[in-house]
Amino acid sequence: MDSATRGSSSLRQAGRSLLALANFIRSDPSLYKDWKMTTATSSTREPFLQITLTNVLLLPVAYICYCIIYQIVYYRYFHPLAKFPGPFWASVTRIWVAWHNFKEDERFVEYDLTKKHGPIIRISPTLLLVNSASSLPLIYHRHADKTKHYITGSFGETESLFNMQTWQTHAKFRKLMAGPYSFSNIKKMEPLIDARIDEWINKLDLEYVKTDSKFDFSPWAVFMAYDIISEVGFGAPFGFVETGTDVGGLIQGFHDGLPAFGLMARLHPFTSWIKSTFMNKYLVATPDATNGIGTLMRFRDKLLEQRLKDIEAGVNGNKVDLLQTMLDARTEEGKPLDIEYVKAEVLLVLLAGADTTGTAFQAMIHYIMADKTVYDRMMSEIDGATKVGQLSRVPQYSEVIDHCPYYVACVKESMRLCPSAPNIFPRISPKGGLVLDGQFIPEGVEVTCNPWLVHRDESVYGADAEDFRPERWLDAEKAKTFDKFSMVFGYGTRSCLGKDIALMELYKAPLQFFRTFRPELTPGVKEEFIVKGGVGYWENMWMKISSRGSV
Repeated sequence: MDSATRGSSSLRQAGRSLLALANFIRSDPSLYKDWKMTTATSSTREPFLQITLTNVLLLPVAYICYCIIYQIVYYRYFHPLAKFPGPFWASVTRIWVAWHNFKEDERFVEYDLTKKHGPIIRISPTLLLVNSASSLPLIYHRHADKTKHYITGSFGETESLFNMQTWQTHAKFRKLMAGPYSFSNIKKMEPLIDARIDEWINKLDLEYVKTDSKFDFSPWAVFMAYDIISEVGFGAPFGFVETGTDVGGLIQGFHDGLPAFGLMARLHPFTSWIKSTFMNKYLVATPDATNGIGTLMRFRDKLLEQRLKDIEAGVNGNKVDLLQTMLDARTEEGKPLDIEYVKAEVLLVLLAGADTTGTAFQAMIHYIMADKTVYDRMMSEIDGATKVGQLSRVPQYSEVIDHCPYYVACVKESMRLCPSAPNIFPRISPKGGLVLDGQFIPEGVEVTCNPWLVHRDESVYGADAEDFRPERWLDAEKAKTFDKFSMVFGYGTRSCLGKDIALMELYKAPLQFFRTFRPELTPGVKEEFIVKGGVGYWENMWMKISSRGSV
């Protein structure tokens, strides 16, 4: 135990003693009365007799103030991270980073700070932020443990793969989940994805081409993504596209739950204390909640309940979707997965499997439509591949990869500049510490990167790192480097299992949209990228679409 810890322990003990004394005096009114009479009649009283009840009760307040001052002085000047630059308040309290997350300017503030101070800055008393892309393999290595940043309860009590802390636990459960998400398995589902894209294109044509109506495209990108993930994940579309609405308020529920997720994550260990008090029922998501993540939980429970009833009744129809593979999975001991864990993974599919893919599609619209040169070059490539029969009626994944390299570059460049989760993803530094950008990081320290920052690292992407330039991906060697340092789907062994589903959607659906329609954004209406809790989405993407006809 270091001297600072021993000092803090002694202060706590002294505080407890003072509180005990105050309670003793309050429990015996006669004792207080005797003290008061003595104070009034004696001119030569002993110093300890000058103690009043008010003074005794003020001692805990003084103790708390002392602890606050002690923490400020210790974290700012004597903590092992005191040498790293950063704002004063960030160095002494987590409230600083939580406040900027709540204000929705966290990524901008952190980016400016790294420009001012260098690649490593301190954004909380125990957390370092690194904006160097080359540091990713060192921070997010195979044996890196996640911090308590992930144990928020905002998505329920049971851990999914996303918030498992130790690498050993994660490796055990990822092995069980990896099969259903493998590319070979997802490739088998491509016809199902094609059917959902067809339905989506036809619906847009019926609703907005034939009526010559303008509409907000941003929810429609998510409608398509939700119906695809529900088809692949649960055996049937939810009906977002068919109804043209946010079914069950799922999208709004997710967005409503994001601010609490961001705050709870950044305020640990206070979060852990909150979860042990009566506040737990207000801040930890449950199916009983009338909005936010509770909406998705009730939807999940309804799906699971119906599937279990179908299995019991023998009318399951040999389903091979993600939900069924979770229910069929067995541990090394041959036991089925705990139903609460299955619920956690299903919720993760609902949360991360659609909204973030929709955000990537929205970002493509924003960047591509803002640059006529990019749009014209992309359409020339798509039309050329279509004319010579290199693209099917609904383009296949392999066809796009082989024959539309510029389009693929547009997808990757959009996700680079506008990652769907411009968030912090902390890890614990390894035993013995590590060296990043020539600076030693002690062991047991929280270290993080943010894709919004590392995707703008000029040492990797060049002086024009902040510009939308798909051409940079056409250099095969440079593209390998860009892929190596991409955080779009997380990093390393903790990267998103649903990556292949998302890429299949993004390589197919936007291409089909651009090939079928000519979009025109509404003049004077500015689309907006919103980030809540570290997760982003676009709004106000008003446009008109017209048919391009056959090529």
